[in-house]
Amino acid sequence: MEVESVVSDDSQEELDSIQEKLEDTREKMEFETLSFIEATKKFTSEWIQREIEIAVQSPENAVFPENLKFHNNKAGKSKLDLKELSLKISDIVETHLNHGDYWIHRNALFQPDISRDYMEFKKEKIRKELTSSVRRILGCVTEIFWEIEEGEPENKAWVNELGRRRYVCVLRFSNEMTASLNRYFEMLEELFILNYEIKEEILRMEGKKT
Repeated sequence: MEVESVVSDDSQEELDSIQEKLEDTREKMEFETLSFIEATKKFTSEWIQREIEIAVQSPENAVFPENLKFHNNKAGKSKLDLKELSLKISDIVETHLNHGDYWIHRNALFQPDISRDYMEFKKEKIRKELTSSVRRILGCVTEIFWEIEEGEPENKAWVNELGRRRYVCVLRFSNEMTASLNRYFEMLEELFILNYEIKEEILRMEGKKT
């Protein structure tokens, strides 16, 4: 009876240790998630300002149409100042990215597999979903300056999805976004393994009780 108690205590200590590592990993992943979101805000702000400059200086090379409307103001200017634009961009990015759909560490469920193929599949799925979301973010930010009108001519850089504009040209994340996402993926592997170890330890403890 005494031996069984010692074994049980050791198992609980092992489980507690793994859970502590898991929570530590989750905290680091949350930090990286917020870093990616902030990097996306910076990327979006730089992208929209660059495209507006192109629209003004070389409209034939712009992703906007030649008749770009800046809310009836002079080209290159909108009713928003830079601070207001920054706040608008921040709200749009937060709405699209700061929720649990992409970020596995916010989900407490055990993963069904920890094989290399499964991990790579999950990484690629997250990357594709984030890329699609950033394309929609660029569309939402663009609509601050370029409102969708019924019957407007198509533009090769955009598609209309459910009444919203989505950017479809080549899109590369900034170096900051890529570095942050890569760090997140490294910790994602650790999270999967720790999740698996917790599940196995719980099964062992339950087996000892029967």
